[in-house]
Amino acid sequence: MLKVSRKVILTMSLVLLTSSCASVSYYSQAVAGQWRILVDREPIEQVLADPGQPIALQAQLRVVQRVLNFASQTVGMDPQGRYESYVDVGRPSVVWNVFAAAPDAIVGEQWCYPIVGCAPYRGYFTQRAAQALADRLKSRGLQTYVAGVAAYSTLGWFEDPVLSTFIDWPEPDLAALLLHELAHGVVWVEDDVTFNESFATAVAEIALLEYYQGLGQEGAYKTWLDRRAGWSRMKARLLTLRSALGGAFARGESGDLLYAQFQAQYQNDRDILGNGRFDKLVFADLNNAYLVSLGAYEGLVPAFRCLHQGSATWAEFFAEVRRAAELNPAERKALFRHCFNRG
Repeated sequence: MLKVSRKVILTMSLVLLTSSCASVSYYSQAVAGQWRILVDREPIEQVLADPGQPIALQAQLRVVQRVLNFASQTVGMDPQGRYESYVDVGRPSVVWNVFAAAPDAIVGEQWCYPIVGCAPYRGYFTQRAAQALADRLKSRGLQTYVAGVAAYSTLGWFEDPVLSTFIDWPEPDLAALLLHELAHGVVWVEDDVTFNESFATAVAEIALLEYYQGLGQEGAYKTWLDRRAGWSRMKARLLTLRSALGGAFARGESGDLLYAQFQAQYQNDRDILGNGRFDKLVFADLNNAYLVSLGAYEGLVPAFRCLHQGSATWAEFFAEVRRAAELNPAERKALFRHCFNRG
């Protein structure tokens, strides 16, 4: 078990002291949940040295160490103490996020937080608390969606540990997650989810290929891409539905017909869309709030890939992204357009 530093205690105290009365209850559970994770951490080296620990867990933790070494030595993302410890949280998700939207809108409710800015979700460390908020939002006539989350980043404020919620993932997924979360610690733009998620996704995809090239296992990377292709096709259809609903709502029309048509088309194409893998999503969970949770948050991935292709090194790429982060949205758009035109 690791000690919690004075910096951590001061940061958590500051969050509570600067919270309004209405939000103290929310931030109290957030601070308590984060505190529990930090207190329960064990150094990975200690877990590896313990003969009583499962062999499978130790093997996965060695993968984590290999990925962190790659991220530091090849990509230039210093973990700065993150993912050097492990904690079993004792539940299937580390947090549960609540999304909400009106029956006639695809724009979700927004919540704002210290440090990270605003986002279209509210996170809780227990499913019960998340569902309680969802029930209150439903009573106001909103549609809701509660999603369990396996991992999140504190953006370098705390030394994030490896969690039991994702440690048993296949190596490509585990490596991609770590690279994605480390990228959030390199560049973060407050209140711009699309910029942040697109950047982290691009870094993970590009770096993961280099990681497997270094291992001489490019086939594993291709298998990972192929496995993701089914979800990519499904996501593209969902984003098309979201766009169509946005148009219908702007015209004052109901979305019922569009949802019914989507479900019918899914049923017709079920064999090429996972053979039932997405049945629960389409026939039980799908609503405006789910579509808010889906989001087109990776729309700038091609733009970041373009910037990377035009950079001689990872350091040069990160410097270019930091420069883009300082621009206003219109200037960023012009920068990305210039990159594509140059290519």
